[in-house]
Amino acid sequence: MKVTHMLKIKTNFFWDSLNVIRASILGANDGIISVSGIVLGAAGANLDSKTLLISGLSGMLAGACSMAGGEWISVSTQRDIQEKTMERQRQLGNEDCENCPIKLQKNDILMPFHAAASSFCSFIIGAMIPLLTMILARPEHRVVFTLIAMIASLSINAVVCTHNSEVSTSKTILRNVITGLLTTLVTFILGASV
Repeated sequence: MKVTHMLKIKTNFFWDSLNVIRASILGANDGIISVSGIVLGAAGANLDSKTLLISGLSGMLAGACSMAGGEWISVSTQRDIQEKTMERQRQLGNEDCENCPIKLQKNDILMPFHAAASSFCSFIIGAMIPLLTMILARPEHRVVFTLIAMIASLSINAVVCTHNSEVSTSKTILRNVITGLLTTLVTFILGASV
């Protein structure tokens, strides 16, 4: 009885669960890349450990809030569209709605807070990887260790997001790593030129 009830809950909120997973993957990727770029740019400028920490923490909090806010706004708009679609379906009635391209149920409605919270938390988790690496590494190894940590964590995130799918893991890893390397190259050069 309990297993049946749990399965019913999972299937009832399938679309919201997918949306939360999507927001989590994007949040983690963005946290890894954004904070890597911030701390490597600061390291390129030869800033001291305290400044690196404050820059990284500020970037982490601003990025997490921005991601969560963006998810909340985006998913709220999607939810509004879903609710309007359901309202139109109710007005048409069951017989007239048989030809509707999308038949939404109450269980299909997305929850903006779920996406925002998962994006916020995953951004923080992703951002902690380059931030802690940069702060804990010896000054002469900071840049190299942070790059290694970024590449490893982006690769792991790519493996996780392509698990049990038909999507190419190697292509996803390559896209993630190239994006991270280009971002950090730009910020490091900017920091070094100051």
